[in-house]
Amino acid sequence: MEPAVQIFAEDIDATIRRFVRVPFTDASTLAEIGLDSLTTLRVVAELVPDPDREIDLAELADLKTLGRFRAWVAGQVAR
Repeated sequence: MEPAVQIFAEDIDATIRRFVRVPFTDASTLAEIGLDSLTTLRVVAELVPDPDREIDLAELADLKTLGRFRAWVAGQVAR
């Protein structure tokens, strides 16, 4: 059995900081900090451990704030 993967907010933020060069908060919109759809997929690909995992792109596109994106990513890892 594969060991459980635990992700922390710091891990998500560290990955986001690799792609974002401006200050951000949970209320920041993805657009204002420069996280476009391709970049959000890159962040997800680095954090979600299962490369065969299907990502609901419509669900991902509905996320507008960084706080919602962080929570969504954490939920994907927890599955």
